[in-house]
Amino acid sequence: MLRPADPPGLSALLLANAAHAGMVKRILQSHGFDVLYLPNAPAAAQLSNQRRFDLAVYDEEVRGALELADYSSSSLHRVAIGLLSECRSASAGARLHFVMRKPLNSELLDKAVKAAFAPIAADRRASFRHEANFQSAWCCLHRLENTRDLDGATIVNLSLTGLCVQTKEMLPQNSRIEFVLPLPHPYGGVHLFGRVVWSHSSGRSGVRFTDIDASDQRKLEDWADSMYRG
Repeated sequence: MLRPADPPGLSALLLANAAHAGMVKRILQSHGFDVLYLPNAPAAAQLSNQRRFDLAVYDEEVRGALELADYSSSSLHRVAIGLLSECRSASAGARLHFVMRKPLNSELLDKAVKAAFAPIAADRRASFRHEANFQSAWCCLHRLENTRDLDGATIVNLSLTGLCVQTKEMLPQNSRIEFVLPLPHPYGGVHLFGRVVWSHSSGRSGVRFTDIDASDQRKLEDWADSMYRG
């Protein structure tokens, strides 16, 4: 059975020097963010494999801060705001959605935080995993030249971008997997293809969707909207 879950509260990472941290933190908190302030980049980098923040504010004066905004790295954030001097351009490849020039203007920063809500919501909608506990109508594993059914595959959680599945065996990483999932009325069944991105000896695996027919994508999006609203 699919169950809607309450989305977690808003979170923000603040990596800035003391001169700017107080004002930025107050503005973030005024918009409902639970703010984690860290004084240096190594401390923030340690969190990259542990959590993801809805919003991150990176101050160029903190050594290594802008490197953490790099799109190619393990992203700490959904949306990033950079605090840069007038003469500094955003670093090539830095994943900065908004750039605030120094000296900081509190009204402009407030507007940037408000503008961040739309991309945060869009990313949350796509990646939010809804708790599930139901069997796939059909599941098939494609590995090299072999194709075989996986009986009794149970969906643990499901999102627009992937799912977690429990099977009777450990699935080979990077193998191709195919599902038919019975979404509740009125959405119906969806046919999904994906890749195994991680697997555990317990039989639990993470799958990232690859190929989805447009009509099935629409069904999945409509279902996700209904689940996200609860």
